[in-house]
Amino acid sequence: MNIPMSEKEKMLSMLTEICNQIEELESVLEASFTDCRLQLKSKEQEKIKETIQRLSEVEEKSKLENSLSSEEILDANIGTVPQSFKLELGF
Repeated sequence: MNIPMSEKEKMLSMLTEICNQIEELESVLEASFTDCRLQLKSKEQEKIKETIQRLSEVEEKSKLENSLSSEEILDANIGTVPQSFKLELGF
């Protein structure tokens, strides 16, 4: 037995259907955005690792080029001071 629906009931059923579709869309979008976030995070981590490796390589090259340690540099500078240099205290 088919009972004719009033306009309000038709509108209510249409709105209910729209709400259900929106909820489905929300779950699909959430899953999609989660995948996108994970991919972006992975790419960012790869870029950071590459940058760290490059920095390490630059540091190693710098160490090789500047093989003098800070102590050697200080010792070399101290040796240039004349031995006859004296300080006098005065009042």
